[in-house]
Amino acid sequence: CQTAVCGDGFVLSGVEDCDDGNDDDTDACVTGCVAAGCGDGFVQAGVEDCDDANMSDTDACVDGCVAAACGDGFLQEG
Repeated sequence: CQTAVCGDGFVLSGVEDCDDGNDDDTDACVTGCVAAGCGDGFVQAGVEDCDDANMSDTDACVDGCVAAACGDGFLQEG
């Protein structure tokens, strides 16, 4: 018997969202056994263009973790 910990590959109900047992922060489960999502600071491969973990729509990564581009409806700084 061992104490359950984040990273052991088993989800501890009520404590962890997920536990994939790896250190890859580009998949569906990021550091701290938290389910990946826009705004967590990690770019989820195949799902997000970017993830700068802020709420600013005037930088290179706008709402919805999409790379800023002409026509996106946001005025970019500079």
